[in-house]
Amino acid sequence: MKMVSLKRHTARAVCAAVLVSSVVVTMPSPVTAGQSILKASFESGFDGFGARSSETVTRDSTDAYDGDYCLKCSNRSESWEGPVLSMAGNWNAGDTYEFSCAVKQNSGAAITMQMSLEYNGASDKVYDQIVTQMVPSGQWTILSNPAYTIPAGATGMALYVETTGNDKDDFYVDLIQSSIPSSYRKGDVNHDEKINTSDLTAMVNFLLAKSTADINTDTADMNGDGTINAIDLTLLKRMFVTGEHTRTTTTTTTTTTTTTTTEGSGKLQRIPGQWTHVADTSWINASKVVALSFDDGPFPANQGSGRAAAKIQDELTKNGFHATFFYWGEHIASNENEVKEAEKRGFEVANHTWSHPHWQNYGEQQAKDEYLRCKQALDRLVGEDREYCTRPPFLECSQTILNAIGGPAPNCGHDTQDWNNASTGSIVGGIQQKAQSNQLDGRVVLMHENYDTTAAAVEQLCPWLKQNGYAVVTVSEMFKFHNKELKAHKKYDTVWD
Repeated sequence: MKMVSLKRHTARAVCAAVLVSSVVVTMPSPVTAGQSILKASFESGFDGFGARSSETVTRDSTDAYDGDYCLKCSNRSESWEGPVLSMAGNWNAGDTYEFSCAVKQNSGAAITMQMSLEYNGASDKVYDQIVTQMVPSGQWTILSNPAYTIPAGATGMALYVETTGNDKDDFYVDLIQSSIPSSYRKGDVNHDEKINTSDLTAMVNFLLAKSTADINTDTADMNGDGTINAIDLTLLKRMFVTGEHTRTTTTTTTTTTTTTTTEGSGKLQRIPGQWTHVADTSWINASKVVALSFDDGPFPANQGSGRAAAKIQDELTKNGFHATFFYWGEHIASNENEVKEAEKRGFEVANHTWSHPHWQNYGEQQAKDEYLRCKQALDRLVGEDREYCTRPPFLECSQTILNAIGGPAPNCGHDTQDWNNASTGSIVGGIQQKAQSNQLDGRVVLMHENYDTTAAAVEQLCPWLKQNGYAVVTVSEMFKFHNKELKAHKKYDTVWD
């Protein structure tokens, strides 16, 4: 499964060092708890899956969830037709396992999909649903049950994916996984039956090769990829931003689940399709903050504009800073890695529409289509159904447009004019002047990631801002720092708007 937004609860300098170094450490020998039984990615074949009946199951490379290939199920005459795997010899009746997979369908409407178990009962075939969930059209969705118990006495077991009712549409499946649940929760790195800062410390010490004493592989390998690396650290920190680290009990059902978590004294409910303002400010060691934001990416790394973008991200990370990147949907396919890297580093991934149109005179549905196409491309890379801050192209913003987007619209509190051939000196001087006149704190700064002049300006500005009591933060972090609410469907140039 793919996870999302980040929480910073260790020393900023240490975290930055870990992320920049791209440390990948091979884990010690695995233990039974947390052990992977199945990971079908379909990169080199069908991984044991085939058709249940007369439907067609093929490997497809047009739109995989993970890697280059997924399975496509087509020509279905029954809703129960779908990819199936014999479970002989690998799963035991009466035991509990974790199951998950990614599914996608393009029917144009939401349909119900499920991962199911077929087995021989006392006298006949039995069909049980491991997990059932409503799946929207046009985007990858994760089906997951972290603790499914196979019925006692079951024999002749088979795992399969299907739809319900009379639905017979084509669908796609990718990254089908099953593992033995750990007796400890993921994130409880030191196995003390709680998740707290000692787990973060143990993870950081392991990544920096200082100590392996408190690392347990079944709970430190957060994403189950067989290594403990910086991605696992960021996923662990994410548990703190959601409040999930405080959970002590788990209720598992075979239907959809809504997780309510705590943050501070209030309740935070994460609901797909709803704007949720989540940001951590515990890492900020400054009295003033500014949100540098960058439009028009992503760009292929080490090619033209991509070199400027890489320099910008590296300079921000080197100084322990974050920023917001507004991504142009049509550019995403050419450099998905930049979006993934931005997410991993704790930057804010944001929406800059699909085709970057002049949409001032768009109707609400046209504007919504522009937002949604970009959103779906970003969702696939960050691994969840998320609403995004949105920068209107050309800063063209009307209430019709605001109504169409799923989140707030951070617009422009200071325009660096880098898009208008402003020099590096002019970009730097304009921001410094705002700071020296006490007008920079709490302001959204408009920049672009594809100019060498902008990259050079960021390299000068980051240390200067730090020396002058500023932290560079994301838009969401800036509002959280100033204890201001960031609302969906509203335009902001500063936190004071």
